[in-house]
Amino acid sequence: MHGFHAAIRVAIVGVIALGSLSRAEDALAQEANKMPISLTDALARAENRAPDVVMARHATREAVARRTGAGVVLPSNPRVSVDARPPITGGTLHDLGYAAVLEAPFEVGGAPGARVREAERYADLANADLAVERLRAKTAAWTAYVRAQVAEQRIDAARANEDIARRIVDASRQRGELGAAGDIEHSLASSDKAQIEAELVQAMRERDIHLMELRDILDLPANQPLTLTTTMREPESPPAVDALLSRALGTRPELAVVRRRIDLLEATEERLRKETFPRIGMYVGVDAAPISPIFGVLGVSVELPVAQRNAGPRAVVQAARDGEADRLDLVTRRIGREVVASRAAFDARRAELEALTQRALPTAERTLDLVETGWRSGRFDIFRVASAARDVARVRSRRLDALEAAWLERIALERATGTVSGGAR
Repeated sequence: MHGFHAAIRVAIVGVIALGSLSRAEDALAQEANKMPISLTDALARAENRAPDVVMARHATREAVARRTGAGVVLPSNPRVSVDARPPITGGTLHDLGYAAVLEAPFEVGGAPGARVREAERYADLANADLAVERLRAKTAAWTAYVRAQVAEQRIDAARANEDIARRIVDASRQRGELGAAGDIEHSLASSDKAQIEAELVQAMRERDIHLMELRDILDLPANQPLTLTTTMREPESPPAVDALLSRALGTRPELAVVRRRIDLLEATEERLRKETFPRIGMYVGVDAAPISPIFGVLGVSVELPVAQRNAGPRAVVQAARDGEADRLDLVTRRIGREVVASRAAFDARRAELEALTQRALPTAERTLDLVETGWRSGRFDIFRVASAARDVARVRSRRLDALEAAWLERIALERATGTVSGGAR
């Protein structure tokens, strides 16, 4: 019987060991499958692989396809007319006559070349729209990357707070065992520790949410593990406002979209104007009347411009062009306001982050050390220690809030200037 129980224990130990080995192997496999990605890599992938960018690229191909056949000088297919001419006043059916005419119209007023230029302007507008989508994708990828990295720092901060809470719980238990404190100390410390554990779970959930957002922007599988290799520290100060304004007016793709739309409307207006030029037709034929010689026919036909063509579409295009000119002025002024406001918001967030990092957090941590030392020696009560520990946790949370806000304002500023290049160190 003793040997039987020993065998069972050995079997149980073996199963536990195999389970532990399997879990270890799964963890190693998952770690090996992690995809390391830097901020630069994320922006580059978003610029080319984001779903909206992929669809915008298809739109550019469709616009380029407009060029096919646009320069054909034949506005319609050649037409053949055939008729039979039976004799009526004399002759028989053997004297049946006939006539045939082949006519081909031509546009000689420059409309084919105007259609080619219009198709090229469509392609230019599609490329400008593609640039806008790429800027949006890079902005979204940078934002998700920052939020995920800051969430990772929140996890680290929560674990540091958890270490403090665990230390206080252990000390309160020891003091209770020595009779130097009551149950209230241990209960209060345990309650604070449980709240910090809940904050840790919340930080992990937020990190997973932002990582999934990043996967969506980069078009990655939902189960693809990611390792973000670029750490988000304090953002650097950008150039002066005048330099930012100059850069924005030269690089914002929204301005390029409006300009390309104006170019397209001008090309459309030119095409409509040249399509009003009378079309020239060339025709050849044969005429074989009953009981008569056979004649060849060669001639030219010209449209008579007795009524103005394209009057409605030309008026619409002219009105749209005037509206786009006003839109260009409005967008230019709005971009200027956006740059100035984003720079001011970034400076304010950066000053807040500096105050929390360099003054508030070190002071709170120093206060906690002093109060905890005094509590252990019996000079302070548990409430003062708990208050100091909460202050440290609160300042750490506020600092991470300020760090995230500063980076989001920096992203907004670069988005306003049209140059989302990544500013992490």
